[in-house]
Amino acid sequence: MNPELSCTDASGKASEFGSLTGGYMFECSSGLARALLSKPTCPVLEALGKGLSFEIAVGLNGRVWVNAPSHSTVILVSNAIMNAEYLSGVQQKIMVEKLLQRVQ
Repeated sequence: MNPELSCTDASGKASEFGSLTGGYMFECSSGLARALLSKPTCPVLEALGKGLSFEIAVGLNGRVWVNAPSHSTVILVSNAIMNAEYLSGVQQKIMVEKLLQRVQ
């Protein structure tokens, strides 16, 4: 079976969204998925967004899709998100800062 990922709004319509092509999909806990979708912005996503260019789609079912211009950025973002689950907001920001220092 070949899974197909698509992005829809709350009513189930594609409205400017659509199929998610390319990128990398991984699964995380539903708790982490909710944290990634929370307001205010999740600290790991906020810190990653300041230093990297990437796209992300998060489902409440724990599926996360990441796409970026380079494979190394996709890997870095995916690993940072997975490692952030049991870290505090401050620890998440420190982790991302250290990762970005190594890459740049």
